[in-house]
Amino acid sequence: MPLAFTASSVSAQAPKANKKTNTNTAAKATQEPVTLNFNNAEIEAVAKTLATLSGHNVVVDPRVKGTITLTSTVPVAPAQALRLFAAQLRTQSFALVESAGLYLVVPEADAKLQSGGVSAGAVPASNGQIITQIFQLNHESANNLVPILRPLISPNNTVNVNPGTNALVITDYADNLQRLGRIITALDVANATGVEVVHLKHALASDVVPMLQRLLDTGAASGGAPAAGQTDASFKTTVMAEARSNSLIVRAANAARMALARSLIAQLDQPSDTGPNAASGNIHVVYLKNADATKLAATLRAAMSAQGGSGNANAGGAAMPTATPASNNANNAGGANASFNNGSQPSTGGQIQADPSTNSLIITAPEPQYRQLRAVIDKLDARRAQVFV
Repeated sequence: MPLAFTASSVSAQAPKANKKTNTNTAAKATQEPVTLNFNNAEIEAVAKTLATLSGHNVVVDPRVKGTITLTSTVPVAPAQALRLFAAQLRTQSFALVESAGLYLVVPEADAKLQSGGVSAGAVPASNGQIITQIFQLNHESANNLVPILRPLISPNNTVNVNPGTNALVITDYADNLQRLGRIITALDVANATGVEVVHLKHALASDVVPMLQRLLDTGAASGGAPAAGQTDASFKTTVMAEARSNSLIVRAANAARMALARSLIAQLDQPSDTGPNAASGNIHVVYLKNADATKLAATLRAAMSAQGGSGNANAGGAAMPTATPASNNANNAGGANASFNNGSQPSTGGQIQADPSTNSLIITAPEPQYRQLRAVIDKLDARRAQVFV
């Protein structure tokens, strides 16, 4: 026959439990289901009663004060009664933890320090207790999961990362750890990270990279990317230019990001205008960041003249030093344009002029030749070494 325990019977049952030392009697009691009906009973008294029913030693921390209401509509096993007790304690910011076979009722904030259960495999079943679980990740970065899991963990409990082994160490209630384990398993999957080389037919790789990277980063931010400090380099789409083959090297975290990159590249890699203004497609403007446009234009013209193998290359090269001072002495009088006469242009069909006011180069050349020039310009327009005295 099921036993019934009420708030009025707590005071009578608890002292008897203190006097009984026969463990066989306690063991026999654990075989019978009980009906709980504690209404505003002292926590310590209820703990003593459940200790008698379950046959476990239950110790109440002196800081745990107050009353508790614990009822069951149907008879429950003593082990289930202990779980109900732990669940009710949880609503009052207390916790039931097990350490060395002893059950402790402590404030929830201190439960993580008292818990003795540590598991690195499957989350064990527990009587609503706080335990520590180690989750080993194989694919996902542990740091990336912390902002996802932290709101799902009790405020008084902890989640920590071991960067060396890429593992999560979480201390929380066992039932919640089982739920977190399912979430972690679903998120810890191999990313479809891939690297592709996309050859450009019309656009210049070094010109496409900054624009494409900005578009991809903007798309990630608008798509709900993690906040600052919560991102991981492995999930960023990276684009690099390979000048020799005029190709883009794209690294994406998943197939969707790679498809987005390919789509943007296809839209940016368009041929020049083939209509009445087709000639303007061979005119390019390159803004310099560090080099001087006038000097760099003279250097490039000399290099192109030498490459063309022209018979008057030496004369053209000799003319450059005399043309440069003219531009320096007549910046406001159009001297820069005067220095770029037809005689100084290379015989390869390309023309290079400088615009000192914007420190830019105006290059008139076919696309293949412009690509070669642009690669040289990017190298010569590097930032100079700075010396501080």
